[in-house]
Amino acid sequence: MSGLPFSPRATVRGWGLTELRPHEHAHWGALRAVVSVGVPVAVLVALGRTDLTLFASFGAFCSLYGRHSIYSSRLRMQTETGVFMVCAVTLGVLVAAVGGTALAITATAAVSVLSYLISRWAHWAPPGALFPVFAVGACAAHHQPWSMVPIALGVSAATAVFAVLVGQGGQLFAAGRNREKRPHKRRLSRAELFNAPGVRGDLLAYAVGPALAGTIAVAAGGAHPYWAMVSAVAPLTGPSSTHRVARAMHRIWGTLAGVLLSLAILSFDPNVVTTLVLALIAQAWAELFVARNYGLAVIGITPLALLMQHLAVESDPLSTAADRLAETALGLAIAIALVLLSSRWARTAPAK
Repeated sequence: MSGLPFSPRATVRGWGLTELRPHEHAHWGALRAVVSVGVPVAVLVALGRTDLTLFASFGAFCSLYGRHSIYSSRLRMQTETGVFMVCAVTLGVLVAAVGGTALAITATAAVSVLSYLISRWAHWAPPGALFPVFAVGACAAHHQPWSMVPIALGVSAATAVFAVLVGQGGQLFAAGRNREKRPHKRRLSRAELFNAPGVRGDLLAYAVGPALAGTIAVAAGGAHPYWAMVSAVAPLTGPSSTHRVARAMHRIWGTLAGVLLSLAILSFDPNVVTTLVLALIAQAWAELFVARNYGLAVIGITPLALLMQHLAVESDPLSTAADRLAETALGLAIAIALVLLSSRWARTAPAK
C-alpha cells in the first residue's frame, strides 16, 4: 500500500536496476502472450486491416494475467480481464466517436479507478490499472466513425476469447498440468476492499494521476496524452512507496533504452510483416523479464508500443519516439509526486 513509509536511502539501495529475479517458467507466459497477440494481429495484417490491430492487441492482453495461477483460477481471471479489456476498448472507441479530449481524459481516469478496485477485489495478477488505461486511452485518441464501435467490440472480444483458450492450452500437456501453480484467493469483502491501509491514497492517485497527466500533456501539445496517463499509473502496483518510486526509475531508464532501440529499428523502414515480427519479439522479451526486472521488461514494452503504433497509424518515428519519452517522464513525475504526498499524508495522519 502507498501508506507504507518512504525512505530515500532505502529507495536508492532498493531500486534493483541490475537485479534479476528467478525465471519461474517465464517462457511459458511469454509464449502464451505471443500466440494470443500474434495470431489475431497476423490475420488482420493478412486481410489488410492494420487499422484494427490495436483493438485485437488490447483484447488479447487478458493473456498477460494469471501467468502463475492454477488453470481454473487463470480461466476466471482471464475471462474477467478479457471482458474488462473489451469494455475498455469499446468505451474508448465510443469516446473517439463522440470526440473531445476532456471526455477522453475523464473516461480514462474513471477506468483507472474502477480497474484498481476490481483488481484488488478479485486479486488480478498483475494488479492495477495499466492495461485498461492503455486500452481506453489509446482507442479514444483518434477520431472514429460510429460504425467502428461494433467492429472494435467484435474484434477485441474475438481476440479475448482466443487468448483465454490459449491460456488453457497447457492442460493438453502433462508438464503443464503437473507444474506447481498458485491457488485461488478469496475475494475481498467490502470492508477489506475500502478500509485497508493506504487504499484512500491509492484511489486518489489512480484518479488524479491519469487525469492530471492527460491534462498537462494535452496543454503542452503532446500527441499521445494517453502515454502520460499510462505512466502515471504504471508505478502504483508496488507494495510500498519505496517500491513505487523504484518502479518509476525502472520505467524511465527502460523507456529511454527502448526508445533508442525503436529508432534504430524504424530507421530501416521495416515492412508490415517485419514490423509485426519485431513487435512480437518485443512482446516475448517483455513477458520474459516483467517479473524479473521491470526496467529490462520496459526495454521490450517500449518498442512493442511504438511498433504497434507504427503498424496501426503511420507517423514520423522521431517525433513519436520523442513524444513517448517526454510523456512517459511527465506521467512518472506525477506518479512519484502523488506517491510521496500519499506517504507523507499517511505518516502525519492521526492514529485511529
